[in-house]
Amino acid sequence: MALRITEFFGREPLNPLSAADAAARNCPFILQRCIKPNHGACSLAQLKGPAVIACPNRLYAENHKILAEIADRIFGFSSVLVRPADVKIMHAAGALTGKEVAVFGRYWGQELPLQRPQGKGKAGNYFVDWILARIDVDGTLAEFTAVEVQTIDTTGNYGEQAASYFAERPFTDRQGRTPGFSDAGFNWENVNKRILPQLIYKGHVLRREVRCTKGLFFVCPIEVLEKVKARLGNAMQQYVIANSTITFRGYKLGSGVNADGIRPLEFVEEFTTAVDEVARALTFPNNLPGMNVYERAINQALSK
Repeated sequence: MALRITEFFGREPLNPLSAADAAARNCPFILQRCIKPNHGACSLAQLKGPAVIACPNRLYAENHKILAEIADRIFGFSSVLVRPADVKIMHAAGALTGKEVAVFGRYWGQELPLQRPQGKGKAGNYFVDWILARIDVDGTLAEFTAVEVQTIDTTGNYGEQAASYFAERPFTDRQGRTPGFSDAGFNWENVNKRILPQLIYKGHVLRREVRCTKGLFFVCPIEVLEKVKARLGNAMQQYVIANSTITFRGYKLGSGVNADGIRPLEFVEEFTTAVDEVARALTFPNNLPGMNVYERAINQALSK
């Protein structure tokens, strides 16, 4: 396992434009405190491979572009994203046009906790990352969709790299590589263990909502989407976006940088399938290895 930091507080490590953000532990994408202030890594790369977005706030670049693109995609016009608190003000002023989309989620002023079923599991609420609610001209809810955002978890530690970059020094690893790598890796298996079961559960909850006409959206780095499709067997049927679907949207970092030294966020691929298709593929995978693979592995290990 080996990873290196490819973006440090929004830019290539040691870019002087990031010095102020690094010193203040400030995220350049949400303009608030970094949620991982001890290392400030926005994206990471393996020995061979592209930079992979590792922090969810990196996906909120360009003024939450991913949310605006989804709103335009499903509501069919140039939507106007607004804070929930602004809806009453706009309605009172007669300023609502029917194109306003109230954004419920972190950094937009209000999150929506969803109550768990009574008597089942721990008490309390759970959240979806974002609710995009289109508001009618009379200030009432017209329709909505939910959006989950996930990047990639890691194993191991790359704090030694961050320490060098905080000190504004290049990082050289034990193999003499500059920029160097740390003994860390991407936790791809977490996609199967945690992310997919959550999507299935939330997808089933949303399909019972009359006004959730476009189902659930899942936004992630394209590398995560490729792992999801590989895990589910690449045999799921594609569906038109509807109440009972999950729409996966994959993004990557652009190759160039803008005037501020920041790589753009680029949309790569969209894939829509039914919640039931995802559940079936996860429970009954059709991309299994051959029979007796464990037996062969055990015998091979014993023969060494």
